[in-house]
Amino acid sequence: MGNSRNREERIAAHNLYGDLVYLGKSTGFTLTIKRVSMLKFNYKIIGIGWAICEIQTVNETFTFRASYLSDALGDLLNALLSLNSDMNTESYGDETNFSWYQEPGLTEWHIKAFDIKSNRENLHFKINQYVDDTEKGAPETTSAFTCNYDEFVYSVVESLDRLMQKFGLVGYRAIWLDSDFPVVAYLKLKHYAIHKTAFPFVDGKNGTLKTMTSRDYEMKLLTTDLKDC
Repeated sequence: MGNSRNREERIAAHNLYGDLVYLGKSTGFTLTIKRVSMLKFNYKIIGIGWAICEIQTVNETFTFRASYLSDALGDLLNALLSLNSDMNTESYGDETNFSWYQEPGLTEWHIKAFDIKSNRENLHFKINQYVDDTEKGAPETTSAFTCNYDEFVYSVVESLDRLMQKFGLVGYRAIWLDSDFPVVAYLKLKHYAIHKTAFPFVDGKNGTLKTMTSRDYEMKLLTTDLKDC
């Protein structure tokens, strides 16, 4: 009875207020309503082959671990690119899934996009965490929240700027072991965070190669501080 009432409250609040979203963490699927007025993404490498991702709101902080067994950053950035029709014209979709492995834990990310160009909460996350990926059963925790796509991308890029300042490309590879820093996806998202347009892609029409980007532009973008834009 309580779960049914909570569900009705979530639906009523979501329908009545565009800025009210469901946001919570639980051992099952009972989520609580909380107002999101701030979202901050922070990805930190905490040791060789290990990282922690924190997603912080004014109400709560969600923490997810990743290990070198998966290309955690690459999977997340490519998922964000795949949800944006401007940046992924060939295989665009409004839903994507990927997993982070932690020896033996597992984090499953499920992301849905709704009206990606709007200014509202148009990105919906459901993240299941398991103690052991070989015997999954029910997730140990389920976290869910919604946010705005552009704001989330901006915060992700900000976090990765800090990561690059600390480790650099070669240093990242050395400490993450099995994956390079996803520089191409990062530059595409950083360009989008600044200009709200797709990265100037290479055009190969009629057997010729034409590009609107260059080494100089990409190096400048790599070192640009978002706060200066």
